[in-house]
Amino acid sequence: MTVTTEYVRALDLVRALDRSTRAQLVAQVVQELVETDDQKSRSDRAWQRLNALRAEFAQLGPISPSPAEQLERDRAERSRLLEGSNHD
Repeated sequence: MTVTTEYVRALDLVRALDRSTRAQLVAQVVQELVETDDQKSRSDRAWQRLNALRAEFAQLGPISPSPAEQLERDRAERSRLLEGSNHD
């Protein structure tokens, strides 16, 4: 009941406005609705792209070396280089 009453009150207020102001109000409301739908659509497309990317990575299988293995190799090489330069 409250929603209907608020709707009727809002409609009465809008009808009390002059034609130009009503047109501006309607245009503003429509623009806000379009922007909301557009944002949802962009968000949905972003999630779809992310899911497609995940599927592509899954098809590639595991990488070698893994990020952890590469990090360990880099640390070992850096350590070897630092130790080597200290002993020269």
